[in-house]
Amino acid sequence: MSTRSRWAGGLLAVALVLPPVAGVLESRMTLHMLVQIPLLIVAGALLVGNARATAGVFGGRWTRALRDFDPNGVAGLVVSASVVTTWMIPRALDLAATQPSVDAFKVASLLLAGALLRHSWRAASAITHAFVLGNMTWMAAVVGLLLRDAPVRLCTNYLESDQVHAGTGLLLLGTAIGVRWFVSLLGSEAQQGADSARGQHLAAVRDERTKSAF
Repeated sequence: MSTRSRWAGGLLAVALVLPPVAGVLESRMTLHMLVQIPLLIVAGALLVGNARATAGVFGGRWTRALRDFDPNGVAGLVVSASVVTTWMIPRALDLAATQPSVDAFKVASLLLAGALLRHSWRAASAITHAFVLGNMTWMAAVVGLLLRDAPVRLCTNYLESDQVHAGTGLLLLGTAIGVRWFVSLLGSEAQQGADSARGQHLAAVRDERTKSAF
C-alpha cells in the first residue's frame, strides 16, 4: 500500500508542476489557490504516507530526527499551517506565477507541508487538532472575505473577477474542512462511547456468570 501511495504522490506532484498542467492551473487565481496548492499538499502526504514509507524515502536516520523534532505533532502542524498561510497571501501567488525560483520554492514547501501534516496529525492530540484547524479555518475565512470584498485587485496577474471567485471558494473550502473535521470528531466520540458501553456490558455479563457459577 505504501509503495502505491508513494507512486501516486510522485505522479501527482509531477503532473502538477509540468506543462501544460502547471500553466493552466497557474493562469487562474481560483485554480492556483484552490486546486494546485491543495493537491500539492495531498501529493506530499502521499509521498510519505507512513513511518515505514518515510524511512524508505529518506532513511531511518531522517525518520528518527523527525520523531525527535516533532514527538507530539505540534511542531509539524505549526510548520504546515505556516506554509499554507504563506501561499494564501496574494503577493506570494503573484511571485510564484511569474518567477520560477519562487514557484519551485512553493512546490517544495507545499510537498513538505503535506508530508509533515500526515506525520504530525497522527501524533497530535484532539486538542491540537482543534486548535490548528480552528485557526486555519478562521484564516481561510478572513482571506476569502478579503479577496471577495476588496475594492481593488490584490494580485496583478489575475483579474478582479477571478479574485472574487477565489475568495468565495476559499471561504467555502475553509468552512467545509472545519465542518468535516467536527463531524468526524462527533463520530469518533460516539464510537468511543459505544465501545465503552459494550465493554461495560461484557464485563457485567462475565461478573454475572462468575456469580452464578458459585
